[in-house]
Amino acid sequence: MVEVYYYVPVEEIENAVECGLKLSKWYDKEVLIGLEKTKCISALLNPKDDMEKYNSDKLVCVKFELYQRYCYVADRYLYEAGLVHEEIMKLYLDSIMPVENYTFGLYRMPECLVTSTIIGDQVSILDKRMDSPVLYDNSEELYVNNIVEDYKNAHSDFYDTLLYHYYSHLAENKKLKKYETDKTVVFVDEKIQRPFVVKKPV
Repeated sequence: MVEVYYYVPVEEIENAVECGLKLSKWYDKEVLIGLEKTKCISALLNPKDDMEKYNSDKLVCVKFELYQRYCYVADRYLYEAGLVHEEIMKLYLDSIMPVENYTFGLYRMPECLVTSTIIGDQVSILDKRMDSPVLYDNSEELYVNNIVEDYKNAHSDFYDTLLYHYYSHLAENKKLKKYETDKTVVFVDEKIQRPFVVKKPV
């Protein structure tokens, strides 16, 4: 079974828990899965992946316990970009995979595409304090940390390169002063009189 999360309007919560969510009413997108256009309810792998909804007093987070065969994972940000850029929509469709094949941290904003009606027995209200623990704070943080870790392992100068470009951006916006030598760059925060020394990227 797979645990995923979904936000239901407060006024609908009693009915959702008792009767479930009918796919024909609750689906929010139709996508090609394989060769078939399929109605899907877009759920989350982590309830904190949408903090606006998580903190809303107009919505209640529910947990679905579903059979894997009805669940696929895709990258929601690719879908949103694909609505503007057609070539990105192909990347979104290519990102769709069975939930059992998904590795946490692979997508910046993973969504679980639920392709079946959800019955009441599969729905419960999430207890934010006592429910089963989620292994990471949110998907975006995990995604970014994974990328940084991969580059750090592959390139010994990665942190210096990262800091150089970040501090250069601050210097362009007059928040730091920048002093270059042959091998290093010194960025100075004049407000706190603190220097930051970074090796120049090769």
